[in-house]
Amino acid sequence: MTRIKEYSWCCGAGGGVNESNSDFAMWTAIERIREAASTGAEAIVTACPWCEKTFNDAIKQSSNNLKVYDIVELVEKAI
Repeated sequence: MTRIKEYSWCCGAGGGVNESNSDFAMWTAIERIREAASTGAEAIVTACPWCEKTFNDAIKQSSNNLKVYDIVELVEKAI
């Protein structure tokens, strides 16, 4: 993705942003979903419950097929 490391974006919902400015949070999440999809990725992995919820909402709103996984789910599958 273009925005990585110190330039990366979160899902947009952290720090109470989803409560104070839900439109901005959704816009940010949709942008991140578009960026991930543009790489050919099939999934996004996160450790943040806010990101998991917001990315799933953004995927539904943008009619995208990406999957969102919590990192613990992947660790469990690997064991």
